[in-house]
Amino acid sequence: MRILGIETSCDETAVAIIEVRGSLAHPRIRVLANAVASQVKLHAKFGGVVPNLAKREHQKNLVSTLLQAFSEADFRNSKLKIKNAKLQFKVQNYVKKLLEREQELLKHLEKHILPFSKPRIDAIAVTVGPGLAPALWVGVNFARALAFLWGKPLIPVNHLEGHIYTNLLPHDWHVTRNSLPMTRVSFPALCLIVSGGHTELVLMSGYGKYRVVGETLDDAAGEAFDKVAKMLRLGFPGGPIISRLAEHADAGAFNFPRPMLHSNDFNFSFSGLKTAVLYTLRDLKRLDDKRKRDIAASFEKAVVDVLVAKTIRAAREFGAKTVMIGGGVAANKKLRADLGEVLAKRLPGIRYLVPDSRLTGDNALMIAWAGYFNRKKNKSLRSIHAEANLRIDARRTRG
Repeated sequence: MRILGIETSCDETAVAIIEVRGSLAHPRIRVLANAVASQVKLHAKFGGVVPNLAKREHQKNLVSTLLQAFSEADFRNSKLKIKNAKLQFKVQNYVKKLLEREQELLKHLEKHILPFSKPRIDAIAVTVGPGLAPALWVGVNFARALAFLWGKPLIPVNHLEGHIYTNLLPHDWHVTRNSLPMTRVSFPALCLIVSGGHTELVLMSGYGKYRVVGETLDDAAGEAFDKVAKMLRLGFPGGPIISRLAEHADAGAFNFPRPMLHSNDFNFSFSGLKTAVLYTLRDLKRLDDKRKRDIAASFEKAVVDVLVAKTIRAAREFGAKTVMIGGGVAANKKLRADLGEVLAKRLPGIRYLVPDSRLTGDNALMIAWAGYFNRKKNKSLRSIHAEANLRIDARRTRG
């Protein structure tokens, strides 16, 4: 089965193509293409992602990213032989109506996609949420247009599912064109999802069966990293910069709070920690490079301490057999190392999975892969729509 994945939930325009063989219990995956057009530099000057700017860039980049994926997959496009001109006219009119709010995208699609025959794929998977609504809609409408044009089923995917399923991708996916076995996971499994928009503990009783057992009550961990980086005038995105500074600094130099560390639930809160950094900076008479590094390290340690402690407690409480992490902050070296170390010490029987760090950011490979596990949930084109605040445990994503 070949699946085309499309991801436009935030500031990455991404298209991927995978081929999966075998059963659902023992699938083997071959990555044919993984194309990403990043907008990070464009949004950096604003200190964060601007939704309408992201939408504009997705319109500009989607078709070229799709063509890049076709090239990587060695797909050969041939001119479409029109046997029924009336039917072709009807198809083109539907596509034009579907993309009437994405005129630039329509222009590129008419020039580079409409004239050619359909590619050798079996289904299209697309991110429908959560994310930035203007950005999501571009990807959803593009996927709907392609599904109608090529006569392929369309699979809606929750963005957070994609981050979870990156843990099931073999880490050597990028160095071979051969199919590889899926990384095994034992249930119940607990996944810590940490990104710029989300911090959640998701309990899985099986593929597609989710229950959110903990989540942030205010800022997401990644958002807190970005805001603290802005306070320190480090640039955007802040997570990787803070992590690099923290590697050669004193993480005990500043005693920042660990919000909700001892609460009786598995929820998070990072706004107070962010405010503590703000007050510390306000009270400092001088902010030299050393203090900047020490603040970065102390802040990072406070965040990681809370994430690790809550994950360990939840894993013990729910009898998890596997613990995973996903999302942009899952690339953080300290988080990966500390969680693995504490798990090995306190819950040695639990399997610990981490995703390939190249796939912790937004990408379409994770959407295509999650689409495989949701392949029986394909829906009519009219029923698929973007949901900015879509929850992973919403009824539509349950197995």
